[in-house]
Amino acid sequence: MERNRHNLFKIILATLGLFFSFDATSKDFGVVGHTYMVKEQDIVEYIKAQLKETDLAELEEKTKEAVRKRVNRPLPVENITKATENKSYYFDPTHTLNENIYDHEGRLIHPIGTTIHPLQKVPFRNALIFINGDDKEQVEFAVSAYKDRDSKAKIVLINGSPIELQKEHKIWIYFDQSGVLTKKFGIEHVPAVVSQEKLKLRIDEVKL
Repeated sequence: MERNRHNLFKIILATLGLFFSFDATSKDFGVVGHTYMVKEQDIVEYIKAQLKETDLAELEEKTKEAVRKRVNRPLPVENITKATENKSYYFDPTHTLNENIYDHEGRLIHPIGTTIHPLQKVPFRNALIFINGDDKEQVEFAVSAYKDRDSKAKIVLINGSPIELQKEHKIWIYFDQSGVLTKKFGIEHVPAVVSQEKLKLRIDEVKL
């Protein structure tokens, strides 16, 4: 620790040398205006004092601990509550092109106005089960639904610790970081199950 501080101090002094060095041939323009005595703490002494007060190892450990906590328990998705009624609606991923699409050789692939159905190309094989991981009842619902679907589902948390639940139930648990998916599907209540129905996605909010 002392050696690291000594090396850091040498680097700081070298940097300060660049700022406070002057060209011997610089022209003297004299004094302009009134001058006053400036009394302030010596910058070098100030830096030395700060280095003595700063425990770099402790600071590094605190940073690591903060990162570990955030990985273990991400920030919860806001404005999502527990479902108080059964509700079903659909999300249509169909997209109509507003410009021509060409391949790498400049050949027209899809003209403007073409309607694209993503689920025709890439089926939604795994249902998404959104839950609050801190709600034991919702966790039990999600694990049961996961097994009923022969593991063809992904459990996604909007709150809670995915790592702890993953260890407990021995299955992969995901987290909807920043609420990207719930916002996309318009989910406001959980549990919510997203699955494919023909060329649309069906969202079922479930009252437990």
